[in-house]
Amino acid sequence: MTEENIDKFFSDIDIYYPGSKRKRKEPKPKKEVQILDWDTKPRKTILPNGSQVDMFLIGSLCKALNRPLVTIRSWIKEGYIPQSPYRLPSTTTKSGEEYRGRRLYSRRMIEAAVEIFNQNRLFEEKRINWSQHQQVTQSLVDSWNKIREDENKMTTDEKR
Repeated sequence: MTEENIDKFFSDIDIYYPGSKRKRKEPKPKKEVQILDWDTKPRKTILPNGSQVDMFLIGSLCKALNRPLVTIRSWIKEGYIPQSPYRLPSTTTKSGEEYRGRRLYSRRMIEAAVEIFNQNRLFEEKRINWSQHQQVTQSLVDSWNKIREDENKMTTDEKR
């Protein structure tokens, strides 16, 4: 066989499945990770010290971290992401069932989470192996505690 015959024989190898007349599917181009506009619906909340803070529901945290709601709730339940320090008041239905209030996150808390995820390149990973990223959990806990402390800190005038 000459080289021309060999090239002609194998020219269709990438078009069809081996031993079949069915064409191969075109490979899908990789999607670029998009960070969506998560801060479009802030809730203005007045904290006990009188300062006004933009608060967001858990859906905004999901958009910012580019993960589904079920995943974020699972991470909270497993302890990979700390519980939200702020919640809306509980509500009671007509049948007497009580529902816990919605989770609220401040703008600074979400921005800190996004920064920590960027530093650890977690936006690039489709599935996070938390046993390799335990420092992320600790970083989130530390930064959120500091942010909450700063947000709830009373001014010197209020202490008097």
